[in-house]
Amino acid sequence: MPLPTKLEMEKETYRVYKIGVPFYDAARLIGVAHLFFGTASAEIEDKGAYWEVRGARVRRDEQQVLWILERLNPTQKERKLFQRNNTFLWQELSKFFGELNLQNRRGRHEELKAEHDVALLIGTRGVDPLSKYEVLAPRSTGETLKKFKSPFQEVAAATLGRAFAAAVRSSTKRQREEIYILPIFRERFVISGFLEYERSFTHASGGWVAAVWAALSILLDLTAKRLPVIDFAYTREVKGPTDQLIFSDSGYLGLEKLCVYWWQVTREENNEALKLLRNFREFLASTRGSGTYEQVQNLARWVADFIANPDADVLVKIEQLKARILAASQTGAIRDKNALIIARRLLGRSEHIKEVKAMFQTELPDVPCQVSEALARALGFDEKGWMNQFTRLENAPNFSQFIQQVERIISRGYYREQQKKGQEPNIQAAMTKAKDLANILRRIGSDLQDEKAFRAWKAIFLLDVLSRARMFPEQAREEETQTSEEG
Repeated sequence: MPLPTKLEMEKETYRVYKIGVPFYDAARLIGVAHLFFGTASAEIEDKGAYWEVRGARVRRDEQQVLWILERLNPTQKERKLFQRNNTFLWQELSKFFGELNLQNRRGRHEELKAEHDVALLIGTRGVDPLSKYEVLAPRSTGETLKKFKSPFQEVAAATLGRAFAAAVRSSTKRQREEIYILPIFRERFVISGFLEYERSFTHASGGWVAAVWAALSILLDLTAKRLPVIDFAYTREVKGPTDQLIFSDSGYLGLEKLCVYWWQVTREENNEALKLLRNFREFLASTRGSGTYEQVQNLARWVADFIANPDADVLVKIEQLKARILAASQTGAIRDKNALIIARRLLGRSEHIKEVKAMFQTELPDVPCQVSEALARALGFDEKGWMNQFTRLENAPNFSQFIQQVERIISRGYYREQQKKGQEPNIQAAMTKAKDLANILRRIGSDLQDEKAFRAWKAIFLLDVLSRARMFPEQAREEETQTSEEG
């Protein structure tokens, strides 16, 4: 009996040539992959001047392509990029991207829009882009916008790719921003099936908060697929109250550190690290409303900044803001109970703090849990004055003075605990216990002589203390509920 004949599946290869405009290039690449392979696997390899998109030949369903396009609420002009006289333009599109010689690619030209990449409207292009340098200036100079055109096949691919972009909006009283972002992948990867992730994000904080939230969400939604995301390309327009254009730009978000951390997390299947990223995402999602308490809204800005670039100074601001929001809640200064709960849950577990330390990608000593637990307990016995003591810890200029303050607070805490339990107060015993704990800190002092390392470690330590604190009556109940839900 003869051996079965080997089944050879016919392959297809397409090329997407780069023009050096990040978002437009990314949109065309993803558009071509989904145009010709859809839910089948498309293997993509960076060849330098172009991307090569390969895969088994499949019979594409034109209705699926049009269905994806509907996400954009396409204009009649955009529909005509794919259909003419009720006929889908498969042949024109396939022939164009299948042509290996760039010079032989032909097609009617269509005008590009800001949504394809604002650099295509005001960017520097041409043989000598600086010959007319005024186009680099803001549009308020009165310079007529440059209009770029490209073969309709390229515009079609970019339009389809844009349907997979996250739409990001943020607004203040004076201006509103609209950003579209797409993930950027490593040199060689395989897209199998759709890029499925949440695509609509709105945040009232302004700046990059909504964009960072969107990027973080995309990473978390792609965790199961383990696609090698290395950054995000974006195109942005900022408009005033009467819809006048104030500013526009495009490029890369610059979230390489976040992507490296996420990729390491997915590879090692670190559940605690994923919980940390979800904790950040939940916090940003919960603070998106314009009615959120001002301090919590400000905290959202710093959290987004830290996610984008884990930095000691930013972490210090997060710790300070969280402490003051918790303190203000006790005096009744914050009446927005929902905002208070949101801030309290941010980095509300010691496991989260450990992962924050890991995000720095620098060697910092671990926080001795028995010391932070004792300090949190000690502060809990001084419900009205704990913030003053906490501020002294924040202001300690060096590790030696910081340890002295920790030892003093813990010794007073032990003394008050003895009183509360109805025991005969023993000052000597309280001081001895506090000194033993302080000595644990002294052993790591040699690793914290650098000022920046000390500030970063101190912020992590104090956040750990806040995650364990019991100054707030309802906090323990909320944490117990949250823990049971996670279990």
